[in-house]
Amino acid sequence: MLIDGRGIAPGSRVSADVCVIGTGPAGAVAAAELAARGVDVVVVEGGGQRYTARHADTYRGDPLGDPHDPLESVRQKRLGGTSLVWGGRCAPLDPLDLGAREWLKLEAWPLTDDELTPYYQRAQRHLDAGDYEYDAVRAGLQAAPLSPSEDLDVDRTWRWSPPTSFAGRMQELAKAANVRLIVEATVVRLERDPVGGAVREAIVSPRPGVEIVVGANTFVLAAGGLESTRILLASDRQTPAGLGNEHDQVGRHYMTHPVGEVGTVVLTDLGRRLALGYQKTREGIYARRMLALTPEAQEEHGLANLKAALWFADPMNPEHGDGLLSTFSLTYYALNRARMGFKASGTHARYAETAGLRDHVGNVARDWRRVAGFAASWAAPRVTGRRVLPSFMPLDSATCRLRFDAEQLPDPENRVTLSRRRDALGQRRLHVHYRVSDGDRTSIRRSMELIGAEFERLGLGRVDMGDAARIDELPFTDGTHQMGLLRMSDSPRDGVVDRDCRVHGAANLYVAGSAVFPTAGAVGPTLLIVALACRIADQVAAERTPQAVARPS
Repeated sequence: MLIDGRGIAPGSRVSADVCVIGTGPAGAVAAAELAARGVDVVVVEGGGQRYTARHADTYRGDPLGDPHDPLESVRQKRLGGTSLVWGGRCAPLDPLDLGAREWLKLEAWPLTDDELTPYYQRAQRHLDAGDYEYDAVRAGLQAAPLSPSEDLDVDRTWRWSPPTSFAGRMQELAKAANVRLIVEATVVRLERDPVGGAVREAIVSPRPGVEIVVGANTFVLAAGGLESTRILLASDRQTPAGLGNEHDQVGRHYMTHPVGEVGTVVLTDLGRRLALGYQKTREGIYARRMLALTPEAQEEHGLANLKAALWFADPMNPEHGDGLLSTFSLTYYALNRARMGFKASGTHARYAETAGLRDHVGNVARDWRRVAGFAASWAAPRVTGRRVLPSFMPLDSATCRLRFDAEQLPDPENRVTLSRRRDALGQRRLHVHYRVSDGDRTSIRRSMELIGAEFERLGLGRVDMGDAARIDELPFTDGTHQMGLLRMSDSPRDGVVDRDCRVHGAANLYVAGSAVFPTAGAVGPTLLIVALACRIADQVAAERTPQAVARPS
């Protein structure tokens, strides 16, 4: 049943066996897995069908420290959550990410790669990302025409979900007899039993000045990294510092993935044969090779993890003469002017400064056949329903750049706290204290220099990394991957949840999402988010009746 929370009478109480908070990938998958086992589930979503200015206002925050994307631009308060603007990129963390790394003074995760593998396999199905196979050759991509390298690994891939949006899936799930989906229902705090410590109620505000109550035996908090943190901090009636925060760990160790482009690359024939753009796996899934330093090279040079890929030349300067690049730049310029599009006021805000508009238009006019051909190939899957090319990626220009997605190391001083300012629902806004350290920047720069040097040594292209030093000053603002805020740990002194993603000291409260990651790795978090949601569902179902234990096929 789909219910609009604004129509529920003030002071009403809704009860279920399990309450899932959030309908993004984590919440949607946890709810679906539990419902398939016959568990009585109520799902609470703060947004509705669209992300409006009213919803965005409740997500605004107060960034401090280094620049950070506006909090309302990196999140989506609506049915399906941020899955509606997700690009679809999937990859598991490396085994190295989960282990102890003495050269970085990082301890191992409480979970191992072997323990996560069966859940990754289930996550692949939820995300419609094909087989759980991230080796390029075994996935059906052509073998790399290279001699082995001790430093550079080109055999791992990303895969792309179509991408999957969970809005439609939640609407279908709401038709089940054992599921109630309440939209326009923002959870403002959780209330716990003052004696036993278990969470008993979620206090929900469907509109200003109104509260209703959702009671349950078990709660799964899946509201996204920043919002899940805010809910725990605001749940301060019984514990003044917030739920799960007896040791001041809630909201600390905030990590994102610094991203950027540096260097110039002129591919050789060998580099072109390696096919570093998008390819399809044997089952028709878009995939792309990563460029990464081997674990041995990372340890030898004392580096954090990083994944690189070929990227197109800077589109903002019309002197490139490339109609496709000018089309890209003009498109993002227009989106920023109209304040449209995900991250238009965040990561892509620099396109508002695009100059030489007349020259860009001239480039498009002169290159119109190529632009029209690309537009047709881009539009066709959207009309036919086939898999969509993941992104704009012309690599047929004379030169390319190298783009990186880097690991940021956990730092307890990178944190979010509650502001004194409040939104229309009475929620305290978030302060974000965030910066990318000099050590992280040095690791990124050295990694890119090593990748560029080995790329050239292998004969894949001529590489100039003369601008790598600007990594020291690049504004790393992207806050779409919100990790570490409620980190997993064996002890409550070191984190917020245990190895089962259960909040220390609150045995019936689970957190599903990337906030539980102890370290960030260098790949997008969605695949692991969904894998952990499957694992949480197994744990919750195992505590229910015997009929609810069997895992759905």
